[in-house]
Amino acid sequence: MDDFAVPTPQDQVSLYLEALELQMDPDQFRVLGALLEGAGQLYKFGLEQVDTAVDDADEEFLTEDVMEEFLVIVGMLTTGRMDQQVVDIGGGIVTVVTQDVATDPARMHELRTWAAQQRALRDADGSAPDA
Repeated sequence: MDDFAVPTPQDQVSLYLEALELQMDPDQFRVLGALLEGAGQLYKFGLEQVDTAVDDADEEFLTEDVMEEFLVIVGMLTTGRMDQQVVDIGGGIVTVVTQDVATDPARMHELRTWAAQQRALRDADGSAPDA
């Protein structure tokens, strides 16, 4: 990478994963890698051609921390930003937002209100709402 080049999202994720590997339990890191590989396969081949399930033997390593790191990495890949934070938007649902949004009470209130409305719509008609 050129000294003055802006790092690509892939470069950012590579650096993030290197640091994460040093601090994360090896089994959890392996499961995170499997999740990321499955997500990449989904993107490339589509849902019908890829089995993304975690093996039963690995279920114990699929922790909340692993899922949050997965969300952060997918967020980095899709937005190209590293200033992401995992937040709870209610109903047991977490999502990734930028640091600006996470620290803005009005924006977080809007997000949580929207999520609650979507859950209410889903519960009212028994189907998944449109985003």
